[in-house]
Amino acid sequence: MATVVNYTATLRTRNRNSIANAKTGRATQEFYNAGDNYAGIILFSGMKLTGKVITGLQLTVTSASSGYGASSSKTVYLRKALYQDDIADGVTGSGYAGDALGTFTGSFYNNTTTNTITGDLLTAMGNYISQGNNAFVIYNPSPHAGSQGWSTNYLQWTSVTLTVAYEEAVSAPTTSASSVNLGSAVTIYTNRTSTATTHTITYAFGSVTGSIGTNVGNSVSWTPPLTLASQIPNAVSGICTITCVSYNNGQQTGTRTVKITLTVPSSVVPQITYVSITDSNSTVVEKIGTFVKLLSRPLIAITANGVYGSTIASYRTTFDGVTYTDASFITNKALSTAGTVTATITVTDTRGRTVTRSTAINALDYSYPSIKQFKCERSDADGTATQVDGVNVRYNFSGSVAPIDNKNGVACVIYYKLSTASAWIKAENIPIAAYNITAVNVVMEQEFELLSSYDIKVHLQDYFYAIEQSVSIGTKTVIMDFLADGTGIGIGKIAEASGKCEIGWPLELTEPLSVDNGGTGATTAANAIANLGGVKKTGDTMTGNLNVQGYTYPSIKLKPTYESKKMAAAVVEGNFNGIAALEACEDENGNVRRQLEVRTESFQPGLDYAVLLRTNNNGTWGTYRLFHTGMSSPVPVTCGGTGSTTEAGARANLGLTDASNLSTGTVAMARLPFKIAYGSGQVSGNSALQIDYSSAGFTQVPYVCASYSTTGSNWSGDNGALKISSKNTAGAAIIVGGSFNNLRDIDWIAIGI
Repeated sequence: MATVVNYTATLRTRNRNSIANAKTGRATQEFYNAGDNYAGIILFSGMKLTGKVITGLQLTVTSASSGYGASSSKTVYLRKALYQDDIADGVTGSGYAGDALGTFTGSFYNNTTTNTITGDLLTAMGNYISQGNNAFVIYNPSPHAGSQGWSTNYLQWTSVTLTVAYEEAVSAPTTSASSVNLGSAVTIYTNRTSTATTHTITYAFGSVTGSIGTNVGNSVSWTPPLTLASQIPNAVSGICTITCVSYNNGQQTGTRTVKITLTVPSSVVPQITYVSITDSNSTVVEKIGTFVKLLSRPLIAITANGVYGSTIASYRTTFDGVTYTDASFITNKALSTAGTVTATITVTDTRGRTVTRSTAINALDYSYPSIKQFKCERSDADGTATQVDGVNVRYNFSGSVAPIDNKNGVACVIYYKLSTASAWIKAENIPIAAYNITAVNVVMEQEFELLSSYDIKVHLQDYFYAIEQSVSIGTKTVIMDFLADGTGIGIGKIAEASGKCEIGWPLELTEPLSVDNGGTGATTAANAIANLGGVKKTGDTMTGNLNVQGYTYPSIKLKPTYESKKMAAAVVEGNFNGIAALEACEDENGNVRRQLEVRTESFQPGLDYAVLLRTNNNGTWGTYRLFHTGMSSPVPVTCGGTGSTTEAGARANLGLTDASNLSTGTVAMARLPFKIAYGSGQVSGNSALQIDYSSAGFTQVPYVCASYSTTGSNWSGDNGALKISSKNTAGAAIIVGGSFNNLRDIDWIAIGI
């Protein structure tokens, strides 16, 4: 609250070139007689307002009947005095006068007037008084004579009272930057009005308060500690309030605050402290000791921490073509590739900051056991030749299993049984010398009765999978044979089954066997197909379902025959693992192909990888996701998506939260890191323009600029400097410096936070 005091002046008048007092008890300006030019000395001897903030000034003057009458407006030329505290002797009138403070106008003839000082003159006088000065001079070095002979602004004051409203000096702090990174320095300026003022400066950020400095003069440098980031665990910046307490002569005079944005540096990101990738397939771990393609389902465990109060908000791991969002998980499929397989892990904390780490494993190659050939037939005793009526059986076999760094197990066993039996009997093990197994014309140790048919199978297995293939061996060859009880007959073979006629030779009938009797009723293929309701290779339409069965990979192959074909075959394949594939092959062996895979729920529980596009280029496989609305994980940015399931995450991933990515369009005012207000008006030397920018909502005193402006042509002459004063967060005053009193148009703008 302002304090108001009154001071009564001691008055003297001296001529411009004279050290003598021309008048005592009066302060005179300009001249009555040509050749004179008076300087009026005004001393307020009791006034000592050093360091005070002057908020208001009034001069109450009593004027003598001097110069032009009361109806005339006179300009008072107020100057600093070069001598203070007492009336100095031996100094001329012009030698007493210092720099100009400004002017004001009024009626000064045989009256008492109260003159309120405003604008630049208020600022200039206030600063002059707060510096400890108490003397003024009214003096115009270049007076002009009026029509009566004396000067136009000739006046005499017989008494002067100065009314001063002041406040104790309270500094209004500002900062060298509106925003600063934690851990970086910022300067706090006190903007004190007196060197006698000292300050205690503190800060408050979140729930934390602390000291910045004591006995601070003009400024202090402060480095906000990085530990303050813990106050904003869910944001990258926050508002800090800096409080400046002013003291004069040890007495507190007031408190002001300034706000600054503290930002967490971009280097502060979450931490991935540990990534563990182990094999969940215990058999692979025990037998091989490292990861294996098609067998290993890695268990990935991630340990990550937020920093300075943040916590981990999300995990994202891309591994073997699949993206996972848990901190610990078992992959939903076995490894699809051999060699180096990299897990790329990205964690995001509650500030939206991310860190990425890659961890790689090495996987050995693997393929399922394969039987390329298995053939059995009756032979002579040493297996060198076939013998249709022999009791010995020889076999030929070739197959392979994947070596897996020569750590894989392999076993190959021959079994047999009567064709009418259900249980298999182990015959022998095929000797294993390598992972590629071959047996040529090997005679089995068992003897096989000539009068019985047998089934023989081979069982090939490694540590993980097995495959089997079986063949049949018939009886010895005879022209005709009857069962002993007369209930069965064999032609070209031994009779084995009761109630049946078994034929071991190709059958040729003189008449076609009717459909009712198990035949086709036709002598041609076309008629046979028609009688049986079958479908020809070409030209026919099939209704109903076509069932194609196979042990591991039943398939249908479509082969175009056009000379300029760009596809060797199209294959529809069923995989025993739970995969249906449609393949387009450029070569007969499928070494260059593309295939669309649809996976069953038992093989691929989630929908993210239920449908895949896979490519094979001479053994190098690529796996690509097909995106659809049933997926739980988002479409990556690299594939035309947003990489997020939330709007905020999408904006962050696409860079929409970073204004530096904008290249077209305009940004709304509310999104700018500063606030703006602007307007127009008119000012002169004695008519200040009070501008109001409170609607902008500044929290700190803004920067304000003003300039003369017109839509018309330029005007001549010097209009005087525009001066901006009395700034605060809501408005300011603009006036023209000097004695220019014509109104001129100006534009102004205020920018701040």
